[in-house]
Amino acid sequence: MAVTGSSTDAAGDQLLVSLQTPYENVTEILGFTDSITGEDTSCYYTKDFRWGIDGVQYSDWVSLTDVNLESLSLNPVNKFWIEYRYTQVGDCTLTFNSIALEIVTDGGVICKIPQIDCGGVDGCSGALNLAFDCCEGGWNPYDISRAGQMYTQLSAMASNIFGFCVKYYKTKADQRSQDVILKEYSLFDVIKSGEVKIMIPDNELPTRDIAFNPLMMDFPVQFEVHIVKSAFEAIFGIGSKPQMRDYMHFEQFLNRMYEVDAIAEADDFMYTGSYWRVSLVTYQQRTNVGFEATVDGLAAETSTDLLVTNVEEKFRVERENEFKDVRKPNQYNTIGSQSNDYVRRSLNKRMTITEENVYNQWTIISKYHYSLGTLANDTLAVKYRYDKGWTIANDRAFTFWFRPTYKQPIGAAISIGGITNNSGDAMITSVNPLPLGLDAIKAGDWIAIIQTTSYNGIQLVKSVDATTNTITLDTPYVDGLTRNATLRKEISNSFIKYDLVVPTATSSLVELTYTTNWFIIKLNNVYYKYDLGTVVLTKGKWYAAVINLNNLARQLSLFLYNAVELSGEINPDRSADLVNIYTNTRAVPQIAIPNDLAWQLLGCQTDLTNIRIWSQTIEEELQELILSQYVVKDSALAELLDNASPELLLSTVTNPR
Repeated sequence: MAVTGSSTDAAGDQLLVSLQTPYENVTEILGFTDSITGEDTSCYYTKDFRWGIDGVQYSDWVSLTDVNLESLSLNPVNKFWIEYRYTQVGDCTLTFNSIALEIVTDGGVICKIPQIDCGGVDGCSGALNLAFDCCEGGWNPYDISRAGQMYTQLSAMASNIFGFCVKYYKTKADQRSQDVILKEYSLFDVIKSGEVKIMIPDNELPTRDIAFNPLMMDFPVQFEVHIVKSAFEAIFGIGSKPQMRDYMHFEQFLNRMYEVDAIAEADDFMYTGSYWRVSLVTYQQRTNVGFEATVDGLAAETSTDLLVTNVEEKFRVERENEFKDVRKPNQYNTIGSQSNDYVRRSLNKRMTITEENVYNQWTIISKYHYSLGTLANDTLAVKYRYDKGWTIANDRAFTFWFRPTYKQPIGAAISIGGITNNSGDAMITSVNPLPLGLDAIKAGDWIAIIQTTSYNGIQLVKSVDATTNTITLDTPYVDGLTRNATLRKEISNSFIKYDLVVPTATSSLVELTYTTNWFIIKLNNVYYKYDLGTVVLTKGKWYAAVINLNNLARQLSLFLYNAVELSGEINPDRSADLVNIYTNTRAVPQIAIPNDLAWQLLGCQTDLTNIRIWSQTIEEELQELILSQYVVKDSALAELLDNASPELLLSTVTNPR
């Protein structure tokens, strides 16, 4: 088994194909074409893809088909990144040659991607048409005034044609800050900004070489430019001139800021003084330079703020995230009495928090867990301080470990006699009397139905009438066709809910529920049901779950894992990888959940630990690592962390004096 370049030669080999630069202005993808050498009916690639807008965060993997590509909802404002995964089936030599997408741009153009789009560099236009205003009789070399005038005109023409365009910010001294002793001003105001043409002697722009000094390394700090007086006065008024504390932005080529360090009038032709020699140094943001409270001054402040930022602000988010990752406040602050529990707002004293080490091989996953089965079903176990939802611009991920503790996961089969319409809902009539006692079916239960035309699968019970042996489903009536149909009650465990502080019957916006054969995710009163198929959630066995909600890709994914049971002696060659037992990604609309509700844990027949809510989805390749962490590394990405740690109960000590 080997992967060489873009070739594979054994079943299970994978190729990951990614972009170096993203596609842009894409509104729709019509399909794809690829070129593979060596494929036949017995040896071929299975193809998947995932996509994103920043080259960092991607959607979950889905099959690479024209239908899935066409279903993508793309915004041409965003860049389009895509990755492809080719997995070999069969043993032979396969070579990946190329892949191209057929896309529609925001201009309505249909084309094959990639393409090379070569464009020019935008800059300031020079003078396109020149008009020479010659004095009558031509140039008299003995007429100094006319010679100086012509020299000034020629300087202005040369600057207009060959000048380098910069954004210049003009300052003036604040007269109130005058210091007669030191003969200087301590405060300056930016009064106006405008585009000015400058000349750079011999076109020698500052080099990109890094200069080292005893304190730091920096770019070369000083060079000279020339500014024609007439061009400068045309922007800032007659008689104005450059001065210290002025600064300018070189947008073309350099993209740097410089400030004026010194000014001198040029000793040029016959002391005409047609331009200023200006010495520039690297720009520094100074506290003694403000902005004049005028329209021009405020406009200059706005444009400066867009160009300049300090190091603290530039790395503010990264610094805060690093602080959270190191200190881990959401995790280490959970232990304490109720008054200083930073994660849980309330904790039901009747619920047992069990101390039990949960292992995956020899890796400790958890030390404590909530025994939710010690409370009656739907009883409030934990209410968290975290009370945030999300917008359609945000993604979310949920991870947790759970262990079913139900005594009888599935009830006895009940024969269906008929299905009728009950005010728009489907109503089932059983052949025999409905069971009573612990096996009784009640509103809010989930039942599994087979052998009907339109109601097979897991269905929510809306109401039950034992006198008429009828069960009304929370499902619209379609038809009454059955073929020896039966139903079974499946014990459901609703363990996580996002609801009003004082809940109502229909108030919950997020709810996670599982049965022995199904996993149900409720978002905004819509139930997304996942048929586990051959996977059976067995009593007494730990499972890990990852739920990804990708609003950008409009995907809702469920991943289930098994822990490898600890057995035998420690073997350093044995990995602690989790076993993926279920994966399903389905398309959903963009979902927003409002803030200021209550995240809760509810009593049910489940042991639960390592409950976490993340601010972004978790890629499939990282899920095993995240699920195996008892102490979370990336705390900055976690909205909620709860390891089910018990309260630290200490006696109150008072001062006897």
